[in-house]
Amino acid sequence: MQKPRQTSIGLTPREKENLGKAKNLYEEKTGDRTDWGGFLGAVAALGLAALGVYALASSSRDKPTVLCPACDRKFPIGHSGDLPPVVYVTCPHCDAELVVDFT
Repeated sequence: MQKPRQTSIGLTPREKENLGKAKNLYEEKTGDRTDWGGFLGAVAALGLAALGVYALASSSRDKPTVLCPACDRKFPIGHSGDLPPVVYVTCPHCDAELVVDFT
């Protein structure tokens, strides 16, 4: 038997309401209309960067190039199609784990 692609997450009505408000604010601010998986992935990555688990970097969508805060070297971000608002990458020079914000 195959595992389902999605599973339910137990939330109280208040938690669901708060997450719904946060998702709406995120979509208004970024202009990115995303599903719950995309939203929660972006919020988790940014939250881990805020806690210092990953380094936070930013880049423009026009030329997605990042200056690594760990080694001060630039590297391009390869992509196909539209870039999401936030991506997780590893610096090819020093292996630092980065969260890149394109918003």
